[in-house]
Amino acid sequence: MSELKLKVCGMRDPENIQGLIEIKPDFIGFIFYPKSPRYVGEMDEDFIMRIPLSIHKVGVFVNETSERILSQSDKYGLEYIQLHGDEDLDFAKHLKDQGLKIIKVFRVMDTIPFVAKQYQGVADYFLFDTASINYGGSGRHFDWNILRNYYLNIPFLLSGGVQLEDIEKIKAMQIDQLVGIDVNSRFEMEPAMKDLEKLHELKTVL
Repeated sequence: MSELKLKVCGMRDPENIQGLIEIKPDFIGFIFYPKSPRYVGEMDEDFIMRIPLSIHKVGVFVNETSERILSQSDKYGLEYIQLHGDEDLDFAKHLKDQGLKIIKVFRVMDTIPFVAKQYQGVADYFLFDTASINYGGSGRHFDWNILRNYYLNIPFLLSGGVQLEDIEKIKAMQIDQLVGIDVNSRFEMEPAMKDLEKLHELKTVL
């Protein structure tokens, strides 16, 4: 199994972001959902635009209008749009047609949703998170054995309380389409402030 990609979500503070850039994650996620404690609000456009192109910028949206998504994508140079709500396939297709890349989130309980099959050719990645009553992450695992039955060609990121101690187990599953992990609350000192030492250690074991 090749090295896992690292997506760090819920970033907001410029100094914290600068420290993360030095760790060289594959993706940085910015949450544009006002009800989230990690909501970005208004960011420094020039600073965000200067993030190296080798780090993909992801905008996380929940049941937002396509107009606002496109506006924020243009403003901050977002490359990927993570659809974390109840957006349907046509909505994802529309954004794809505008030149954006799509990460479609599915909240998993005991099976991978059948509708995922419809996203072939539309989603660039899936992100499988633990089902919860809220749209934000729960910080908990679901039964990862479900993923052994994954048969689609779309690569996916694993989320839901992933921590340093889990990496060996994740790699041991040897699922070709499992290409990376998404981390957030387990690597925070407080909402939107990441523990850079822990993230550096995580990066070294991927």
